Amino acid sequence: MENDILDSLEDLGYDGSLLDPAALSEAVSQGPASTEFTKLVSWLTDRLKDFCGLEETIHATHSPDDAANFVMELSGCLRELNCPYTSLYEGGPVTERLKTKESAVQLLDYLTSELQTAHILAVKKPQELRSTTSPDNQSIANESDIAKHLKIMLIALGFPKPPANINSFQLFSRVETKVNEFMSKNPGVISKPLLKARLSDKQWEQIMKINDSLVREYTTRREMILKRLDVTIQSFMWSEAAKKRENEIAAVYQPVRKLLKASCDLSVADILSAREDLTYVHKTSSGDARVRCAINKVKIPKVPDRGGRVWEQEPPPPEMPSFQKRVAEEVEGVEEDGVTEGARSREAGGINSRGRVMEGTGTRAGEDMVGEGGGERDHYQQDGGHQGGGYQGGYNDGGHRGGGRGRGGRPGSGRGRGRGNY
Repeated sequence: MENDILDSLEDLGYDGSLLDPAALSEAVSQGPASTEFTKLVSWLTDRLKDFCGLEETIHATHSPDDAANFVMELSGCLRELNCPYTSLYEGGPVTERLKTKESAVQLLDYLTSELQTAHILAVKKPQELRSTTSPDNQSIANESDIAKHLKIMLIALGFPKPPANINSFQLFSRVETKVNEFMSKNPGVISKPLLKARLSDKQWEQIMKINDSLVREYTTRREMILKRLDVTIQSFMWSEAAKKRENEIAAVYQPVRKLLKASCDLSVADILSAREDLTYVHKTSSGDARVRCAINKVKIPKVPDRGGRVWEQEPPPPEMPSFQKRVAEEVEGVEEDGVTEGARSREAGGINSRGRVMEGTGTRAGEDMVGEGGGERDHYQQDGGHQGGGYQGGYNDGGHRGGGRGRGGRPGSGRGRGRGNY
């Protein structure tokens, strides 16, 4: 079978790398995962497209990851050719088709046989082919299309059948006169042409070049959008639920997909037939249009203003309080009946450990500390008396050499009195 395929490929004029038997055997073993195999299939289908007028186009893959998309395109092409081997494009998941070497060989045998048959029919019975791209058939198709539209136009204008000896200039001159007559009687039926200037042949040539450039640009864009559509549909097949219904999805998707073409059919004739009403912009969401659809049958009146504008709202409070300079609190003491109430600090008065402060005041200015001790440890003061012998005595001015109690202060800063030896 592989040797027959090689002979058929040589007869068909194929000059690719798969003319080598070893390379062909390796390619059919890999199937759609082989880029050379997909190139061969794309070459065969392109030749069939020239003879049979196929709408489907199969693109060769660049990596094994594109195999699933290639099989989907091939399935549409085989379905359009009415391929008798339904196992090649129906039944089972897309990724499982053409997995075996036998199925890949069967596909190549079918495509080569169909292409050889098309070559024979093109010579002996060309009328049985659906070709629309060969030069001779293309001119015939164009002439019949022009004649068809010309006949429709003459019947609409009420012209009798034109004589056989009339030329195209005379015919179109009469058509122009008749059209102007109808437009003058019914000015509101057809608006003025969008292109009012008369262009020279050189200008028309430039317009045709610009149109060709735009057609290529928008054809590329449409091909990209269609490819994205195919990839999106292909991604839906990844789920387990979709794999079980793959044939149903393909049966629904493929007929709709055939209607979407990448080619752009705009030409210079569309420029000549364009009218001024094309420049009018109609609101697709106007009130009249909204109430005519099946979704919005009720016209919603103007709703009240609910606010919500950012610039009308107050800013939120700060997250951190503002910093303020700290102010020292003043400490005040109240003297009542010789008992000091208030702050008792080391700087101000002293520390009363186990005795009682009976009378006296203590300030930061270095005043005396007047007290009477009664315990194991008497007052210790920064600016006041000196501890000794269980009694509080003066310092320099009022000692306790005589064992007496006394009250004294720092020399030169207070007064001292007591009972004892001075």
